[in-house]
Amino acid sequence: PRRGPLETAFDREALDGYEKALATLRPEEQEAVVLRLEMDCSYEEVARLTGKRSANTARMLVVRAVARLAEAMARFRTQRC
Repeated sequence: PRRGPLETAFDREALDGYEKALATLRPEEQEAVVLRLEMDCSYEEVARLTGKRSANTARMLVVRAVARLAEAMARFRTQRC
């Protein structure tokens, strides 16, 4: 089904909020989030590409970064209202 302008605008707004929130993270966190969420890399791949010692270390980096990302997105949403 074709999407209407309102649906498209909401998607753009959500993407804009995600990108602004992502920019608030440290470069290492940004890389980990992009690799895991956008590129669908495994934790093993994230570890290898970010120079982490293990998949578990990479997993913790991603978990913490996603938590910070969610907090930043919530702040941006609150500021908009």
